Amino acid sequence: MPHQPDLRIEDPAGLVAAGAPAWACESLRRALQDRGSSAGLLIRLVADSASAPVDCPDAAEAFAIWRSEEAVSIWGRDARGLVYALTELADRTRHAEGDDPFAGPFPLVERPSARIRSIARLFCSESEDLDWFHDRDGWRDYLTMLATNRFNRFSLTLGMGYNYPYHNAWIRDVYFYFPYPFLLAVDGHDVRVPELPDEERDRNLKTLKFIGQEAARRGLDFQLALWTQRYDFDDVPNANYTVEGVTQDNLAPYCRAAITRLLAEVPEITGLTFRVHVEGGIAEGEYGFWEEAFAGVADAGRPIEIDMHGKGLDHATLELARRSGMPFTASPKYMAEHMGLAYHQSSIREKEYPPEQARSEREQLSEGSRKFLRYSYGDLLRKDKDYSVLYRIWAGTQRILLWGDPALAAGYGRLSMFAGSDGVEWCEPLSFKGRMGTGVPGQRFNYQREGLAPRRDWEKYLYQYRVWGRGLYAPDGPADGWQRHLRRHCGDAAEACEKGLASASRVLPLVSLTHGPSASNNHYWPEVYSNLALIDGTGRLNYTFDMPAPVRFGNAPTFDSELFATAREWVEKLLAGRTEHRYTPLDVADWLIDLARTCDQALVSAKEARDYLRPEAQRILIDVEICAGLARFFAERYRAAVWAELFIATKASTLFDRVLDHARRSTMAWDRIADLSRDIYHDDLTYGPQGWLRGSWQSRQAEMRNELLDLESLRGGGLTESLALSPEAERAAAAIEARRPVTAAGGLEVPETFLRGEDLTVRYSGPADAAPVLRYRVVDQSKRWRADAMRADGNGYIAVIPGDYLDTPFHVQLFASATALGAPVLMPGLGGDLANQPYHVVMQA
Repeated sequence: MPHQPDLRIEDPAGLVAAGAPAWACESLRRALQDRGSSAGLLIRLVADSASAPVDCPDAAEAFAIWRSEEAVSIWGRDARGLVYALTELADRTRHAEGDDPFAGPFPLVERPSARIRSIARLFCSESEDLDWFHDRDGWRDYLTMLATNRFNRFSLTLGMGYNYPYHNAWIRDVYFYFPYPFLLAVDGHDVRVPELPDEERDRNLKTLKFIGQEAARRGLDFQLALWTQRYDFDDVPNANYTVEGVTQDNLAPYCRAAITRLLAEVPEITGLTFRVHVEGGIAEGEYGFWEEAFAGVADAGRPIEIDMHGKGLDHATLELARRSGMPFTASPKYMAEHMGLAYHQSSIREKEYPPEQARSEREQLSEGSRKFLRYSYGDLLRKDKDYSVLYRIWAGTQRILLWGDPALAAGYGRLSMFAGSDGVEWCEPLSFKGRMGTGVPGQRFNYQREGLAPRRDWEKYLYQYRVWGRGLYAPDGPADGWQRHLRRHCGDAAEACEKGLASASRVLPLVSLTHGPSASNNHYWPEVYSNLALIDGTGRLNYTFDMPAPVRFGNAPTFDSELFATAREWVEKLLAGRTEHRYTPLDVADWLIDLARTCDQALVSAKEARDYLRPEAQRILIDVEICAGLARFFAERYRAAVWAELFIATKASTLFDRVLDHARRSTMAWDRIADLSRDIYHDDLTYGPQGWLRGSWQSRQAEMRNELLDLESLRGGGLTESLALSPEAERAAAAIEARRPVTAAGGLEVPETFLRGEDLTVRYSGPADAAPVLRYRVVDQSKRWRADAMRADGNGYIAVIPGDYLDTPFHVQLFASATALGAPVLMPGLGGDLANQPYHVVMQA
């Protein structure tokens, strides 16, 4: 066979002479050679955007690709833009179905939405994580996957495995928990782990260096997260390793020297993340330690980002980072320790407002004056801020099941830059697996059925990374970016997999947002839910500390009390004859049932596909069916909770049949999940030592059935009071039956900007039965919302936010509520895909 010329790359400006573009260029060559189709292809790199036939965005990391008869041309705004263009072509080549290796939409012009698009990979378990930590081929593939999917930062996260490192008997697996002595011997400090051979410590450092080098080759920022700076080394009787040589006097100097040495050993590190509240081991208010630690960063002699985890973060600590001369970032949680919908919660839970007195001196900020920063952005979003704000999405909602909704990912891409923010870091799937000493060798993949586990743990989630990364980068990017992956791996089941997984992926974020018995991922895991009783009974152990009494399903707060009402709140308003402008539990139940039906339709369609039994398709479809079951389970719980709250308030026994009906339906839905998962997933999925952090859907089945038995015994045993419906109860029950769903509407005219200290005028021109109510608040979670009735003005309504309220360093957010033709309306409210921002943000000019 005659020799065919290889791929030619014209690069007259020398754009890929070195660095990440050179790696991406080689990656494209390998992809073409593996395919056997590199002959005769010409790639032309264009340095001057003015000569391009497309509009090239003047934005960092932007790129453009276009095609002519003779060549494929690419332009990148910078080195990272070139990497994205080249890896896009390589990815098309790996997924090409026909003769054309570059088949796909042309031209392709993209620019980033979220400035920071980060993935955090957590080391929590020696028995489950040490293998992947040292898997060099795995790192090459993993980091290539991140760069190909437009992530620009990778965060290796150490020491996040425990909270409260004082007097903590749960502390068992401490590998990398206090990370420095597991990586370094620091000159002048005799600090060591006696159980750790020097050879293993040195191997750990070599692996860390390798990860840094491979990240830099691909153009990724390499963030090292050092979440724990000490723990009670002498008061952890169950720890598998000990640390010798650290005292209260030498801790800060040792950590400073270790940080500087670590940055010298791994010059590819571009930033360090610190947990700066008490759970990192340093009592709040000990500013001397952080002054030393930040000085250790500066001692490295190059710009290193100091990223401070937001809980309890105060302006004194921000000032210490500022004085270090390093770039600095505050990184609050996006929505508590869970994943909600794409927008930022408009209000925090009542429990997050500062108490009159701090819980302890060690927690004077995070459980005291700065408690409003516990689970959201607090007061960090000042217009004049000189630091970045990055949101961290914790793995509390969904740790096992696949996620992949292009609409919701695009929503995060659009909205993570909220009010001058900079992006988002996502704790990847399987985060916290084996946490707190519960690692089980061989159970990293969660599957017990043969043939479902992929080669590496993260490969189950390839589609998830793809949808998430591309949605953050270009929310309006072409669907081919994720559909090509499904076509290759799922064959003719691809379309059903895409539709089913998109709907399934909205279920648990919606549940997390609207049912928040605990903000802590250590206590609330909606994916493998621990039951919270409708009336009284189960769920008290893990939820009591973090929700108000009474501890029952219908009283669990939402994570956005400005837009969502609990069952108890709604029933109290109905009994008082008042209307509810917020979404009710029945609105949420309707959404969940619609999502379940879409999942079911996709599952029926998939079963007709020739490639239905491919492992890749099965992994998706199994998880879709479990999520559909969870949607039905929670929908029926929401409905049951409404009737349960009305029954509790009125003692009208005729209402109890409605409670039982929906409770039985929810239990049937859980039984279906348990039957499906029983032979697929392990019986004990370990994400922590307590019963609510381990187990499985099948192991939870008994507690779901037990509550139903309790409810039936209440009814059948005549233990409920036999009271008749009062007129108020009768009206409330009728209102529930006749309830009309809250709808989203336009018509609110809102300026894009306002001037500090000047009035802001908002108009409404849509239909309304009475004057709408304008609801507004400065973008500061420590403040309360205000509500003003709008006044008639011509053919519409008008409201003015006074200038004295707007004499503020913050931007402002607002929405309006009304009734139209008897139905509640929110403006703008949530759209049909649940992926938009349900309020307006007006930026200060």
